[in-house]
Amino acid sequence: MKRIQPQHRAAAIILAAAALIAALFGVAGFDPSSLHVFSQPPIKVTVTPVSTITKDVQLVLPGAVEDRKAAIISAQISGRVSEVYVTEGQLVQAGQPLVSIEGMITADTGPGMQIGDTARLAQTTYDNSLQEYSRFQKLYTQGAIARRQLEASAARLQAAQEALSAAQASRQPVATGKDRQPGRVNLLALAGGTVTGLSAASGKTVQAGEQLLVLQNEGEVRIVVHLEQKDLNLVQSGTPVEITSAQTPWQGLAGHVEGIYPEIATDHSSFRTHIQVDNADSSLRPGMVVSVRLNTDQTATVRAVPATAIIEEQGVSYLYLAVGGRAVRQQVSTGPAIEDFIEITSELPPTALVITSAGSGLKDGAAIAIK
Repeated sequence: MKRIQPQHRAAAIILAAAALIAALFGVAGFDPSSLHVFSQPPIKVTVTPVSTITKDVQLVLPGAVEDRKAAIISAQISGRVSEVYVTEGQLVQAGQPLVSIEGMITADTGPGMQIGDTARLAQTTYDNSLQEYSRFQKLYTQGAIARRQLEASAARLQAAQEALSAAQASRQPVATGKDRQPGRVNLLALAGGTVTGLSAASGKTVQAGEQLLVLQNEGEVRIVVHLEQKDLNLVQSGTPVEITSAQTPWQGLAGHVEGIYPEIATDHSSFRTHIQVDNADSSLRPGMVVSVRLNTDQTATVRAVPATAIIEEQGVSYLYLAVGGRAVRQQVSTGPAIEDFIEITSELPPTALVITSAGSGLKDGAAIAIK
């Protein structure tokens, strides 16, 4: 058999290919562009640079619901009850008058005893609590006491400070001097509660230290969160908060910061922050864990992209960048939504162009054409 030379074989292949192409062109209706059916045209997209927008600064922290203890209201002087301003079962607010007692008082009694104890007694209690806390701090740093003992002392100091502030704010002047002289002592509620065990009655003679009534704080709770040092300048007394919880049917309760107190931590400084909230329906119960959003009065400038640019897949956020005519898939960390934008907390190139019309057909590395 005669062997075909390689150069003849190559020429035969070229001739056969040419004949096939000529035959195809001879077929009626054949479109030469159909030879490019496997070529994918670029996807048209819209893009935008990363934006900077201003947002309100908010802190979202876990909070614990704590109860407030009942307050025993006792006579601070011996004398006669001149007025009883409350009735059994009545709900009273902080600072509301409870009982007035007329008797012999001295300058040492304090200018206007208030709320179940005098301003002098409140000051003494605060001073003692402060001394105890200072002593416990030293013992804690020496490893002589447990942290829970120090925290309990800090809570007592905080309660004493609140009582002193309320007493000082509601002082009423009385006669001063070394000699005992007639005067009146007004007892006020340091905190809100329900009047129970009311034994005081107009005209009744009472002795100093005698129990007159109890303010029961069932349903009265506070929420405690722990602020870090870096966030301390964002929050102050009166800062509004919103409380939410997965354990309750309501969407949110309003409250405000009522006090901030330093506490000792093993690794960093933190501040025990008390939040007052209306719990009239008793939906908050001691021991519950809630989410607390503190709405500061400050703003910050952050980077953000249109919400349409973000793709969520199995809890992970992505977006596409336009780079050299290609779509580049980029995983990102996001913050909260701000109107039609979403904050970006991860790094992106400063000149990045974000694709805002990704759609389901866009893939990593796909050819793109900017509209």
